[in-house]
Amino acid sequence: MAQANVRLGDIAFLTSRDLSTLRRLMALPIGAAPRPGSPAFLDRETIMRWVETRSGFYAAASAPGVATPMIQWSGASETAIESAAQELPGEIVVDAARAALLTWLSQRSVRAEVQAVSSARDLVVPAGVPVLRVRPLADQSRPSRRMLVWVDAWVDDRFVRTTAVTFEVSAWAPLTVATTQMDSGAAVDAVLLRGGTESRDVDLASLKQGAPVDAGINGRFSELEAGRQRLRKPLKAGEVLTRAHLESMPAVVRGNWALLQARSGDVAVESRVEVLQDGREGQFVRVKVPGAKGEVLARVTGPGQVEVQP
Repeated sequence: MAQANVRLGDIAFLTSRDLSTLRRLMALPIGAAPRPGSPAFLDRETIMRWVETRSGFYAAASAPGVATPMIQWSGASETAIESAAQELPGEIVVDAARAALLTWLSQRSVRAEVQAVSSARDLVVPAGVPVLRVRPLADQSRPSRRMLVWVDAWVDDRFVRTTAVTFEVSAWAPLTVATTQMDSGAAVDAVLLRGGTESRDVDLASLKQGAPVDAGINGRFSELEAGRQRLRKPLKAGEVLTRAHLESMPAVVRGNWALLQARSGDVAVESRVEVLQDGREGQFVRVKVPGAKGEVLARVTGPGQVEVQP
């Protein structure tokens, strides 16, 4: 049987001189259809009690004084109910998942290879028109060594079941790789990177952390042109430059000089001071005036600029 619910007419041969009664009995619900591949068994006594309860009709009398018989039962004492089913080969499921994964990888790499970790089982689904729908992979995700792809099976526009396929993944793309050691805190800009890095094809699935920095068209490092940045942690020779290595350059940097502006009423005095700690705009940092013994606490007002107020 192909429908979701079982009716009396599906499991019994019914005859009656009254057409309306016949139709009523045929449409009497028995229960939900079993899952494909898992037959259910009903005994006649159970069906008789159910029909009497739901229809108001009674079985034939077996002794004097019992209600007038209205239903005559005959046939087997047990009925096997099995839903009509079909098998979808596991290879079809794997192929659908592979095609979707390769399409996703093609948008993030220049070359990719995927290999199913294990063969998928054949799917047993109800009779009808089957359709496999692969769940979209997240746009913000990055290729990893093992990736899971979920495939939903639908039959006649009705969801039936889902299965997952695991793949071993390799996906290569040109990335920025350091050719020399760069220490943490070093200022990073497009000019420096062009001299200390090169573009190599790297397996994206091998990256442990951080999204790679985009070198842009012709290696112009478009991400770094907008503002200066520095290395948050060392970049070793042969290591891929990722966003995890970078942080924006502070407005004032320890060891550099800054312009200090001191105000008192309408009078403003400017002087050159040594910055003793990194600071971003709005933060307070320690600075030192040349020749002075003590330090001054100043607020960062912009790149290379600090101020003190009475």
